[in-house]
Amino acid sequence: MHRLKACVLLLASLAPVRAEDTCARCHPSEAAAFEHSPMGRSLGPPSVFTEGRIVHKLSGSTITIQRRGALLEHKLEQRGVIAKYSVAYSVGDGIVGYSYMVRLGRYLYQSPASYYTQTKSWDLTPGYETEAHLDFTHQITSGCLFCHTGTVNFIGGTTNQFGDPPFTAISCERCHGSPAAHLKNPVAGSIVNPVKLAPSRRDSVCEQCHLEGEVRILNPGRDWWDFQPGQTTESVFVTYLRTAAPGTLRAVSQSELLAQSQCARQSGGRLWCGTCHNPHAGEPDRAQVVRRVCLSCHNDLFAAGRHQAAAECVSCHMPRLRPTNVAHSAVTDHSIPRLPRAQQPEAGDANPELKAWREPDPALARRDLGLAYFDRAANTHTAPDLQEAYRILSQLPPQQRQDSAVEADLGSVLLAQGQTDFAIRMYMRASTQEPTNARYVYCLGAALERAGKMEEAVKDLKRSIELDPSRPDAYLELAQLYRRAGHEAESRNALREYLRFMPQNIQLRLPD
Repeated sequence: MHRLKACVLLLASLAPVRAEDTCARCHPSEAAAFEHSPMGRSLGPPSVFTEGRIVHKLSGSTITIQRRGALLEHKLEQRGVIAKYSVAYSVGDGIVGYSYMVRLGRYLYQSPASYYTQTKSWDLTPGYETEAHLDFTHQITSGCLFCHTGTVNFIGGTTNQFGDPPFTAISCERCHGSPAAHLKNPVAGSIVNPVKLAPSRRDSVCEQCHLEGEVRILNPGRDWWDFQPGQTTESVFVTYLRTAAPGTLRAVSQSELLAQSQCARQSGGRLWCGTCHNPHAGEPDRAQVVRRVCLSCHNDLFAAGRHQAAAECVSCHMPRLRPTNVAHSAVTDHSIPRLPRAQQPEAGDANPELKAWREPDPALARRDLGLAYFDRAANTHTAPDLQEAYRILSQLPPQQRQDSAVEADLGSVLLAQGQTDFAIRMYMRASTQEPTNARYVYCLGAALERAGKMEEAVKDLKRSIELDPSRPDAYLELAQLYRRAGHEAESRNALREYLRFMPQNIQLRLPD
């Protein structure tokens, strides 16, 4: 499939995150408080030097976490073959834990080892658990960094090659937008104040990072970094949710759960994230902060005898529950249940419908929904989602089908259905629209191979490697093509070429 997911991790070489000096000069207390907020502590040098060991049963691999002086080293071993990387960057404020990145030239990769603070233990990074071959292969791209950095420093318009430093820390601009106009005329109204925005635009400031959903889809011609405070998220990208059991809890679902709560629904839009969370103020006792917010509406509960006296509200009404997608962790249930509840196992329809959190422009609604079903099919390998994606995308008006993402997804569905010639046509159109997209060119090469057009397939697979030498797919496809044609030397050379790029790759160095 042509879009890949990866988790995000952050910059270690930067100093601890702080609000920009230009803001701190006039707003010193706000800037100082932000430095100590979860956002302000989201990145830094490699965190947690506790040594550890992880066994991955599916692959028979072992990960060893070791400290080498000032360095943190992650070592992966399988059947005597070893890969060792020094950790370059980390992400996490420590509430749930920390994940880590290694750097290979211009490229960043996620380590398969993460530290979980709440259990004080090392374990696999989410996304690596079900892999048959464990390696440092989860590449960091633009979308991965969107919620964890202030800016990214891409090389030559790429989405996965980084300059130095590769990114900057989250700053005031993430919630307040560009300060340019405010610096020229520093008065109220010359910079975005989320509190003053209409509810959908105000909430979008938080939802850009605190509404994970099932799938997120970029609108045509957009990049994640196009979103600016003051906009609605769906003007840039659309978040799709699924029908799920009431007890299901994802790690990044705060906005979704808050919207489900009776408190938010009956507040007429007044209750939002900023009601309880203030990154500009030190809050050493969160429970008391939340209690004061609760009593602002429920101040007669205790006096009227309708609730027994309580020192805080959180333990019963915002309990800590285990998310279904991140191990060794517990997160706050923002649905604010009236009565304490036991967490229910995920149940219901195995293939629930997808629904937009907020719909985009009507002209994009069907396009984005079809792409969302395709992405979910790519992640879960469910045939009904693939069929629904094809049904929606194939019925788009001709003009809307002339979209590289749509054409590439249609090509993937057609290739899976054995309609190779139509798939080639779709991939050709997609790669013509985006000639530097290595993934589209790779898909075209793979489709040409299925059609028996070997010379053309070789040409496009090599072109994909030239465009992006970091992804293994084209090398592996090229090696298989040569092997099936009886060209063993060329097959081995294709694999060696990838090992020249990533010499520590475990899978390709394992003995047969």
